[in-house]
Amino acid sequence: MMEFMRSMASGIVAKLLMLLLVLSFAVWGIADVFGRFGQSTVATVGDTEIDARDYQSELLLEVNSLSSRLGQRLTAAQTQAFGLPNQVLGRMINEATLNDLASNFNMGLSSEELAKGIAEEPAFQTAGKFNRNQMALVLRNAGTTEDRYVTNREKLEVRRQLAQGLTGNSTLPEATLKVFNDFSFEKRDVDYITLKEADLDAIEEPSEDVLNSYYEQNKIAFRAPEYRSFVVLKLEPGDIMDPSAVSDEDAQTYYESVSSRFQLPEKRQMQQILFGSKEDAEAALAKIKGGATFEDIMAERNLTESDVDFGLLAKSEITDPAAAEAIYSLDEGAVSDVVEGQFGFLLLRNAKTEPPHATPFEDVKDQMKAEIAAERANGEVLDMFDNVEDMRAGGSTLEEVSQKLNLPLRTVTTISKAGELEQGGEVTDLPEQEALLTSVFDTDIDYEADPIDIGNTGFAWFRVTDIEEARDRALDEVHDDVVAAWKEDERQSRNAELAGEILKEIEGGKSLAAVAEERGLSVATATDITRQVHGDLPAAAVEQAFGGPLHHKATAVDGETQYVLEVAKVTDPEFDPDALQLESVKARLNQNASTDLLSQLSATILGNLGYTVNEAMMNQVVSGTR
Repeated sequence: MMEFMRSMASGIVAKLLMLLLVLSFAVWGIADVFGRFGQSTVATVGDTEIDARDYQSELLLEVNSLSSRLGQRLTAAQTQAFGLPNQVLGRMINEATLNDLASNFNMGLSSEELAKGIAEEPAFQTAGKFNRNQMALVLRNAGTTEDRYVTNREKLEVRRQLAQGLTGNSTLPEATLKVFNDFSFEKRDVDYITLKEADLDAIEEPSEDVLNSYYEQNKIAFRAPEYRSFVVLKLEPGDIMDPSAVSDEDAQTYYESVSSRFQLPEKRQMQQILFGSKEDAEAALAKIKGGATFEDIMAERNLTESDVDFGLLAKSEITDPAAAEAIYSLDEGAVSDVVEGQFGFLLLRNAKTEPPHATPFEDVKDQMKAEIAAERANGEVLDMFDNVEDMRAGGSTLEEVSQKLNLPLRTVTTISKAGELEQGGEVTDLPEQEALLTSVFDTDIDYEADPIDIGNTGFAWFRVTDIEEARDRALDEVHDDVVAAWKEDERQSRNAELAGEILKEIEGGKSLAAVAEERGLSVATATDITRQVHGDLPAAAVEQAFGGPLHHKATAVDGETQYVLEVAKVTDPEFDPDALQLESVKARLNQNASTDLLSQLSATILGNLGYTVNEAMMNQVVSGTR
């Protein structure tokens, strides 16, 4: 029952069936029949064809989505490595199976209902209304057409009808819900001892034999990685921009075109005293009109300058509209009448007025020239790129290109693919470092590789100059590292051994408290923990605490701490199948049941229909989806 409950909780049945659907390519064979394919068909299921253009569109959406999450554009090889082609095709084969079944049932959708569903699609709406231009933009970005989208949307809606009709009312019995309720809300009290590695006695130095043995068993951990040396030539707008080439006249013209950036608004130093009632505020104002100062009122209310002063603020920076209007109606040094603000009644003083002013051109002339130079450089990068490529094609080395075109050239010596230097230290400032080092380690010495893109406006060329193959280091080279690793492993091992000894004692009949007292340790108690609410226990200890019945004993490890624990109390939760806290669980269970049934039906139908895959067309689509 526990395994059933866990499987249902994660929808694993549905996931496994879908996984089997994709993995069945390897079982049944791919592209064993090609004669039945149309020119642009990537697969067939029964009599239903999967068009290569639909497959390309769906694959492109998956590639774009994953590229966005990873922060880099996936190559065709990476797309294959992530398994996206088979995942997308597996899903589309499953959909085609249901399409075939719906066709056999003569199921369809009226044009009116289809149009209504499309119009209600959030992605096609702006300001809450359907927008035809927005729809065209979304479909174009997805690599599909309106006609193809409408056709596929109709199939989707029919599949939903089919799924609802076949499995929409699937519900699991209350017994299943009770298992989930017990699993989720059962509470336990746990007594436990913590054993920290830091509290162990100091680890002695290992003998030569012990160290040699440890090194031989773990030699791969101390292996020297492959190191490479290379030169890299960088081209970005900042590398070719020349502010000194921008004339004062051009800078002045540009300054005038963006002068609003340098217009600073009027500011007022706002001081404010807040009163709890209008009567108190009016009484204070009467005192000021009678000769008292603003500072006198501050003193009466035990307020300091920091309590009342809000600093120099533009009108737009004052969040209370009433206060903003009042302070900007006062002359410098004047006190306002009583103002009803957002949080009470106010007296305001304009302590200082700073008039609006503009930053003069001379103060920002260098900035203007730099901005103009940067803009010009953006337009010159591609011309410079062509110059570099022409020189390389003519046989020039990167060193020669750097010298002639005055571009920065950097030499990197003995670096690993992870960016670590053989002589120690780490490099983190290479342009597009991950992509660059990946290419460097995929390239032979002196091979003229393609340049690496730097963002949207730059490029980097490299040439590998030396390769040091990965090798096993001699013990003498890494002696201190091996000693440190042995001590760390020994410390972990001894702490785990100590936890095991204590567990053996309490399993033998001693109480946890007695063992703790004998060893100078203390017992703590975590109360009312659930599988979701851990209290002071780490997740690993909670998992062990729920691994058995009352008085269950176990050990767990979290980082450098071992836990020896015993379940002291088990509290079964109340069960009300209509409880609000179970509504989402109930809905998820019923949805999983529907999905599992539909997946089983789909897999059975697919087995009867059979399917074939045009591997050549599939590879062609994958290679073109970049």
